Amino acid sequence: MNVSFIGLGKLGLPLACCLAESGNKILGVDKNEYVLDKLNHQELPFYEPGLNDIFPHPNFIGFTDSYKRAVEETDASIILVNTQLGDSGYSDEFVESALTDLAVNLKRSDKDYHLIVLSSTVLPGSIARLIHLVEKISGRKYQESFGFSYVPDFVRLGAVIHDFKNPEFFLIGANSQRDYDMTHEIWKNFHLNDPPEKSLTLEEAEVSKVSLNAFIVNKIAFVNFLGQVCDGMENVNVHNITDVIGLDKRISPYFFKFGTPYGGTCFPRDTMAFIKFAADRKKEAKHLKFADEVNEDLYQSILYKCSQYKRVGVIGVSFKPNSPVVVGSPSARLIRDLLDMYGVTVYAYDPLEESFTNLNGDGEKIYQCVTAQECVDKSDIVAIMHPDKSLATLDVSKVSVVDYWGMTNAN
Repeated sequence: MNVSFIGLGKLGLPLACCLAESGNKILGVDKNEYVLDKLNHQELPFYEPGLNDIFPHPNFIGFTDSYKRAVEETDASIILVNTQLGDSGYSDEFVESALTDLAVNLKRSDKDYHLIVLSSTVLPGSIARLIHLVEKISGRKYQESFGFSYVPDFVRLGAVIHDFKNPEFFLIGANSQRDYDMTHEIWKNFHLNDPPEKSLTLEEAEVSKVSLNAFIVNKIAFVNFLGQVCDGMENVNVHNITDVIGLDKRISPYFFKFGTPYGGTCFPRDTMAFIKFAADRKKEAKHLKFADEVNEDLYQSILYKCSQYKRVGVIGVSFKPNSPVVVGSPSARLIRDLLDMYGVTVYAYDPLEESFTNLNGDGEKIYQCVTAQECVDKSDIVAIMHPDKSLATLDVSKVSVVDYWGMTNAN
């Protein structure tokens, strides 16, 4: 199918490449001139593992900022733009902007039908409002001259290509058979692992996306609370305890390891969104408020321990391994607080150079180490912020260590 893909960011471009690889003809659409210039010169604008293996691809029609082309040259438009953190969890400003531009061009077009596929995460109840927005601007009627489906992503930065191609399940939200069939056709021949496919209503799909991440946050909060309770206990290694508990199929070992606070954009945003969703339904999500408290307590514990020393090493700068993203990174917050609140000297190591670039001004105030061992050797205390098994060979015998992940041989 000919598909326009709106939003060529850290999730959008990998998905667009995967869809091109599976046989669709893709027109990439973005308003970022830097991104378009890079892609039109067949260069990647950012790093993501495996992306250079599937880009460039001959099934790309081109890269443009033209929504007119998106409507006229394709049968469907997929939107995967950033939904930033807002007061209620999500700010769908960029989604509305993309839909407005699409709707304006749908009004000018004589095409009989155009499918809009939303992949950006939105607050439950948003899609009905967004469909009304398209109707109002385009003058078209939903399910008569345009369709709408929802295919939320369940992927991790640093493993985006793998997760798109090998999902635990594949979810399509649609309120008509026509929209479901067209969406299914786009993703035909896409997955490598033949995942179970679930067809839900648009409204059910909205709730499913937010609920899944909210549940994971609860799981992380419990294991991090358990880790703090057990911290310092004689003859107790919390990782041995969680390894045993994780063998129970009702729990599983996934996202069940004591470590650093959760961060990034998705978990904090989705937690706020679920709390807002529950409040709108006259319910209080007390468990998620507790999760936020546990997360903050854990961060303050790491900050306090590090602040007692003059030279602090931070291993892992981004919010997670294999990703240069520092938005919502507990490591980036730790570096900033150590510099601003305590005036300590900070040494840092991250295998991805871009992580330091993304720190903006803070990156110029710290010492960037070439290796993790160098970071250890120059510090009085080192905080292990990433779960990286290669750190097991570090010699940390001469420094204090904050290693809740249990990656080093520190006692």
